[in-house]
Amino acid sequence: MRKQYLLWMALLLPSWQLSAQTYCTPTAGASSQANYLKNAIFSDQGALYYDATSYQAYVDNSAQMVNSYPGGTVDVHLEHSMGGVKSYVWVDWNADGDFDDFYENPISPSNFNTVDEQFFIPPSQVPGIYRIRVQSGSSLPSPVNPCGPNNYGGFVDFSLKIDTVPTCLAPSALTASNITNSTAVISWTEPSALPGSGYEYYYTSSATPPSVSTPASGTSTQTSAPISGLASFTSYYIYARSVCDASNKSAWSLRGTFKTKCDPMTSLFENFESVASGANASCWEKLGTGYMTISNGAGANNSKGVTQSASSSANPSIAILPVFSNINAGTHWLRFKAKVSSDPGILNIGYITNDTDTSTFTTVQSVNISNKIYDGYEYNVIIPNTVPANARLAIRHNGVPAVNIYWDEVYWEPKPTCLPVSNVSTSNITSSSVDVAWTASVSAPAGYDIYYSLNNTPPTTTTSPSITNVAGNSYTIANLASAKTYYIWVRPRCSSTNQGPWSSITSILTACAPVANLFENFDSYNNGLITNAPCWGKLTVGVIASCNIDGNTPAASGNRHISLRSISSGDIAIAVLPEFSNVNAGTHQLRFKAYSTLATGKLKVGYVTDPANASSFVLIQQLDVTNTSYNTNYYTVSIPNTAPFNARLAIRSDFETSAKAVYYIDDLYWETASLGTAEASVAPEFMVYPNPFTDTINISADQKVSSMAVYDISGKLTREIINPSASVSLRELPSGVYLIKVIFKNGTAKTIKAVKK
Repeated sequence: MRKQYLLWMALLLPSWQLSAQTYCTPTAGASSQANYLKNAIFSDQGALYYDATSYQAYVDNSAQMVNSYPGGTVDVHLEHSMGGVKSYVWVDWNADGDFDDFYENPISPSNFNTVDEQFFIPPSQVPGIYRIRVQSGSSLPSPVNPCGPNNYGGFVDFSLKIDTVPTCLAPSALTASNITNSTAVISWTEPSALPGSGYEYYYTSSATPPSVSTPASGTSTQTSAPISGLASFTSYYIYARSVCDASNKSAWSLRGTFKTKCDPMTSLFENFESVASGANASCWEKLGTGYMTISNGAGANNSKGVTQSASSSANPSIAILPVFSNINAGTHWLRFKAKVSSDPGILNIGYITNDTDTSTFTTVQSVNISNKIYDGYEYNVIIPNTVPANARLAIRHNGVPAVNIYWDEVYWEPKPTCLPVSNVSTSNITSSSVDVAWTASVSAPAGYDIYYSLNNTPPTTTTSPSITNVAGNSYTIANLASAKTYYIWVRPRCSSTNQGPWSSITSILTACAPVANLFENFDSYNNGLITNAPCWGKLTVGVIASCNIDGNTPAASGNRHISLRSISSGDIAIAVLPEFSNVNAGTHQLRFKAYSTLATGKLKVGYVTDPANASSFVLIQQLDVTNTSYNTNYYTVSIPNTAPFNARLAIRSDFETSAKAVYYIDDLYWETASLGTAEASVAPEFMVYPNPFTDTINISADQKVSSMAVYDISGKLTREIINPSASVSLRELPSGVYLIKVIFKNGTAKTIKAVKK
């Protein structure tokens, strides 16, 4: 607030100047119609209230007036449609039909979206009605003109009525306290001259203010009064006026507002979808100086949800839930989804006994959250019957640690009779098995069910378990595929008809198992480190050395390949291949396509005896890579039987032999040497179509085919057909990448990669 004192307050105006005047109609909005006066309140002895929802260049609202008196002070509250808007307030003090006199601008511009100012009525001001003009805009001309133009804003007119000095002054500062769903206590500040007969008050759910003749809702000899019979979850406007005697009452005060609480609930589901971003959900409240907001993208499935954070325990963020009539019944729990964006965080689930005081929060359970996705993760807290009946449930972020926590889909519901397990953990992960353990359900169930899948879609109540009625609280899951991510859930089985909810998701990656054959084109993996491909490893020496899966440069097939980069002195980049069960059989070869960014490239093929130590690399053969783009040729290296049985094949680039060459490698095979030799011979032309295929492939060749073999991507033989027809059904195969090897009558062979949809 700042009071604008007028230098001319001693000026007397003759009464003839107060006759009705014609004012200019200002021009505005030629360049922008985004900036306008959204709300205005002028108050002293009574008040005027103005609201707008859209732009108008000029609004003649002079029928609305605020009352004051010589020596009085008018409070001005302005809100604009957007930030950075300036406002001028003009008053035609001499009632001459313009605002041109130098003393007729009591409020100068202020660059705030919300403005709270005052202007002073001179003690000698002649009673009468005077014009007020508010000019608002984001870019006002210089000098400013109350008639325009105002190309980035608009104008609104009001009236000021100057009465004689009142003998009965209005009270001020109306507030409400002890608010319930149907009652409240309203209070106000007494005027400087105390009324002789107390006060009248008026309350309504309508925004229309009372007039002089509006009957009061009640009377009070104090500066407060209880009111009752209110509707729940409803906004009310409250007014008061002084009663000096039976015939002398003040104007109604500036209004106060409050909102009643909601009726108590017995259950809740809230997903925040109907809540405006930045607002509170119905019947919820925020408490504390920490951060909390509802916004798009914060919830499950990228929908609306809550973001909550705090920088320390000194400024917590507390979300207060609606009132529950059964909060201390001991029969319900709070269930919700939550996640973090980076580091783990903690939410305190508890209750609060005073919804205006953070210190009255009591924790029931602290929930540790480390998952970064919603899918598969749900949290629940049982609320005991020791909670006070007048308490409200609350979710607190206490700032330790100070991370963002997101939550959504909140339920207040009866807890199940078969309560869930907790703390599901895994250990002893091999290529085909894993040990799973959990904290037993307090319901002492007859047993437990386990569900595991390669898909992270959580099971439902109708999902058939993978394993049923496990005794005890641990189990070894066997017969898993190697190098696969499995998702695991556990639930209690209290009876054949009563099973508890599934636990939150737990995931594992099974270990790699040695394979006998391999084809890899890297198309199934994300760009980044080569370790995105299961069972592959990397060894790098030097700051710049790298070994990555690359989808940004053209591959030999598909859209990804690997790159080896060692472009500064001392750099070494090694791609470590998966483990092969027959690495030292002396019967296999490594075959791949490659190119170098320099025509002098030299790539080393060998093995490592320690997959974590680059110095354990042993060279088998150095390849001269002279092509600077992919072609139809393969590089082939036969692996001798002198390689250790536990060695891992590796492809190495180092600065000393490669200078600044970058190598790209694709379509890599680990295969029997005879397969490679046959394919290197002159073979008939053939093709497989369609490719990709759905159920059936067609073979087109210029010579007769003796047999056809189908291998999966790991090199495992899945189908062999003698004297195949031109059309072959592969309906039984699952979707994936396959190698179709065709052997012709002349003894030659060719292999083509095919993809089943």
